[in-house]
Amino acid sequence: MDLFFGASTNASREQQLAKVRIEERPAKTPNVSVNAPTDTSQTRRARPQQGDQIHKEDRTRPQQKDQRHSEDRRRPQHDDRKRRRRLEERRDERHTLKKLPTSESSRLSPRNSYIVNANRERVGSLPPSPRPRKSPVRAERKKPASSVAVSSLGQEIERCASVPVQTSNVRRQKALVSAMPSPVDDREADSDEPVAVVSSVDAVRQSESQYEDYFRWQDGEDRLQTIELHLPASDATEPYSLLMPKSFDRESESRDEYLPVNDLISTVRAIALYLVDSSEFRYKVCGDKENGILRQLERARNRLNGSDFASAVNEFNRLLDQERVSGNIGPVFDKSHIPSDLAIHVVEQTYNRVVAPTVDMLRQYKAFSNNVYGEILPTLVSEFIERAGISHDTTFIDLGCGIGNVVLQVAAQTGCFSCGIEIMKVPARFARRQAQEFEQRMSLYELNHGAVQVWQGDFCESTDVQRMLPRADVVLVNNYAFDSALNQTLLQMFLDLKEGTKVISLKPFVTPDHKISARNIHSPESILTVRRYQYWSQCVSWTDSGGEYFVQTVDRSRMKEFLAQRGML
Repeated sequence: MDLFFGASTNASREQQLAKVRIEERPAKTPNVSVNAPTDTSQTRRARPQQGDQIHKEDRTRPQQKDQRHSEDRRRPQHDDRKRRRRLEERRDERHTLKKLPTSESSRLSPRNSYIVNANRERVGSLPPSPRPRKSPVRAERKKPASSVAVSSLGQEIERCASVPVQTSNVRRQKALVSAMPSPVDDREADSDEPVAVVSSVDAVRQSESQYEDYFRWQDGEDRLQTIELHLPASDATEPYSLLMPKSFDRESESRDEYLPVNDLISTVRAIALYLVDSSEFRYKVCGDKENGILRQLERARNRLNGSDFASAVNEFNRLLDQERVSGNIGPVFDKSHIPSDLAIHVVEQTYNRVVAPTVDMLRQYKAFSNNVYGEILPTLVSEFIERAGISHDTTFIDLGCGIGNVVLQVAAQTGCFSCGIEIMKVPARFARRQAQEFEQRMSLYELNHGAVQVWQGDFCESTDVQRMLPRADVVLVNNYAFDSALNQTLLQMFLDLKEGTKVISLKPFVTPDHKISARNIHSPESILTVRRYQYWSQCVSWTDSGGEYFVQTVDRSRMKEFLAQRGML
């Protein structure tokens, strides 16, 4: 028994040793090279299916991230650019603005009283200014206004033009316009302070670098750049420039280019024909076709002879002073109706001094909109006056008057009360400034004119228009570019017009074959009758070809007759 027990014990020990050997045996590894990198993916493939799916997602995450970054790089950055641009503009407005020096004779609007030197920071010449901390208690100290006195509009604009600002031409012209005494301000228009007349020299001085000598001066001759011209009013003179624009074309003159020499000759002709009641003076100036003063001026202009031109001007001044002493200064026409040529001459002088130097400001409008700017030229305005029968006791209103040329011509030519309204700020400013210059210039010629008033605003909402429409005798609407919605709004406004009021328009508010019926009896078109007229070339600024205009008359008699026939009245 002992032998059996010993043998079994030895067998159990061998079994236990074999089990230990199996547990200590290392796991089998794949046959790979010693120097080759270990591939953990093979061991991971032996994992369960769920873990294998998770590992696939882990492997695709870096690829998705790279793809997302590439998409971000391809995505347009418009929003970021707009945001950065707005931040730069705000920073420029707060930290890099330079305020123009003001004076007692000029009022600058808050929006246009600053010139931004935007290019300085962009080129990197100056570092960006730090944002100052806002204090809730202490207010920001205001800079004192400049005490430099400016005697005229030309000197004011010359002073602003001399400010060294690195801006574009459009920004410079905005600065010039804002430097003008702001005619949009009602306080300035209603003030009793006299407004300085803008002379020919002032008009040229606004852009003197773009002008050059008109005449050719010989060696030893005095090179004149200005010359004085006497006017009909007592002790009234105006200095005229003897320069011309560098871009001036002698064969095709542009209305926007002011030529002082031609303006002086036209003034001499107008004074001799209409403002001196003396046949002898008229003959010496205009009648003598060979040696008259007007002929001498034209000959010297064509030959570019400055000495002969100055001699003829001095001779005209001497003759006009003699007629003033004799008491012959006065109009040779009925004061209640000024000749159209004389009225147009005064309006064009006003335009050349106020609008022409900065005419590019008028081209900043949205095309194909209700605010499109376009002028009705003086020839067609004179025809409107004749068609509508405008006289000194007429009330005229221009809805959308632009720079106010039509308003001024009607007031000068007929002596009636003429008013207008313009929605855009820049043309309205020019209109108010032209009205001031027009009044001063008419006094230099000792001419009477009707009262002039110009408003800035929307004629559909203006209380001034609502107050004036029931009193109006003639209404002008240049609705050539108006949409149908605005024309319908105007039709509703025409219900307030009195009987017999005439509405002149470039497009009809009612068709010529309109017939009243029970369906349209209460529509605004039923109170209007219309007539169509043709105009020819050189009548409007937006085209050289002809066209047509319409004169609508408020006539409620047809509507009353229709209602009476049906027993509805």
